[in-house]
Amino acid sequence: MMTVLKNCVLGISLAVTGSCLLMPVFAAAPVKIAEVAPVADLVIEAQEKIAELETSLATNDSYLQAKKTGIPVDASTLAILAQAIAESQPKADWKASAPDLRDAAAAVAKATSYEEAKKGLDAIKAAAAGKSNGAKVEHDWKLAKLGHVMSEVNRRNGKLRRAARKMPADPSEVSRDATVLAILALDIHADTHEVKKDSDIAKWQKFSLDMQSGMSEASAAFKKKDATAAKNGFTKASKSCGACHEAFRDQ
Repeated sequence: MMTVLKNCVLGISLAVTGSCLLMPVFAAAPVKIAEVAPVADLVIEAQEKIAELETSLATNDSYLQAKKTGIPVDASTLAILAQAIAESQPKADWKASAPDLRDAAAAVAKATSYEEAKKGLDAIKAAAAGKSNGAKVEHDWKLAKLGHVMSEVNRRNGKLRRAARKMPADPSEVSRDATVLAILALDIHADTHEVKKDSDIAKWQKFSLDMQSGMSEASAAFKKKDATAAKNGFTKASKSCGACHEAFRDQ
């Protein structure tokens, strides 16, 4: 009887252990979000992306015009921002529903029809209004296609380059541009599919974190209207991007 009982206990233990091994384990961002970007800026940028998606999805015609480039890029960026807000401290207004917003934005990025994208937008707006369906904060930081992330990087990089040469009278917008690029660097850090050799993953991730720290420095400097520090931060990030492209373009 004792042998049977021991075998049952052992069987249950092995089953539990096996199921635990099958469960995905998601790590938080490699840098605390508070050290990367102010959460208030992330919320502003997320709200702007929601507004852009509303415009793109206003009609079926506007959807058809934006479905290949605008919508997937905006929705992907929104998903990444939402994950950052979900992990951020201090608490944002809709932090509790940020994981739901993340999932809805990711669904819009992958949508293949106007109806599907509109349904996702409705879920985004509900989450932004504070409605939570219980989505978990823990999530893989590879949240978007790398091509979509790089499209957003390119959209903002030109503005930052001009601002680094000449400080704008009101640098708040370019400060947030740098903030967004710092957050996107965390997604790039997680997305190592372009790396062909395991031994090069650490190099890829160092480049991405150098991009992140440079953009975080530039964002803070733009806010202070410190032209020298803003230029230095932007230059640091740009050099990291250039070195990464050189190292991995031909792999």
